[in-house]
Parts: sequence; structure tokens; C-alpha cells
Amino acid sequence: MSRNIYLGFRLNDSGPYTHIEVRPPYFILGTQATSKRFWSLLQLREIGLTQLSELGSTDPIYFVGWDMLADLWQEISLLQVHLGSIDFEAELKAQWLSHLVYCYFLLVQTAPRESVPEFSIG
Repeated sequence: MSRNIYLGFRLNDSGPYTHIEVRPPYFILGTQATSKRFWSLLQLREIGLTQLSELGSTDPIYFVGWDMLADLWQEISLLQVHLGSIDFEAELKAQWLSHLVYCYFLLVQTAPRESVPEFSIG
């Protein structure tokens, strides 16, 4: 079983959810076991990944609203800066980082500014 990224938005807090389709393979964030192994690395917490590292033990995680998306971008940026020093399979690290970046920008560019964006991984 794999972990997937889901994107969408609501025009208001209680409005209907509008799903944003993500092209393959960008919605995939690894298999459950491999993903948990990576996101539970102590080094990720040490570099400041508090929310994404929850994927080491929790499924799913959500980033809802523009403030939480800003937090997600901060964690993606930290992951990018420290990617080379994280002891894990290089190809997987690079793929997952690129998938996170792609999905983040797809959501930011698609969701209307007055909407409530939703980025989830599960």
C-alpha cells in the first residue's frame, strides 16, 4: 500500500470540497513501510520537520488553510536544504522531495486566494 498526496480546496470553511487532480506519479509518497521508516528518522525532527515527521507514526496528516501551507513550505525548504545529509536512499529522497514541491505549487497556483486550501498525505 502506498501513501498518496491529496489536494483540494473549499471556497469557505463549510463549503463543498473541490478536488485537484494530481498527475502520476506525483501523488505518490512511497509505500507505507518505507515512508514510515524515512519520516521517523530522528534527524528529520532535529532539522525542524515537526509536522512532516508525524508521517513516521501517524496517517494521514493534513495542512489546511494558507497559514498551514506556509508551515508546509517551511518544512519542504528545510528538507531540501538538508537532503544530502539525511541517511536514506538517494533516489527516494529526491523523488519524494520533488513530489512534495510539485504538489505544493499545484495547490498554491490552483486554489483561489480567498479559498481554504487542503493538502493531505495519507
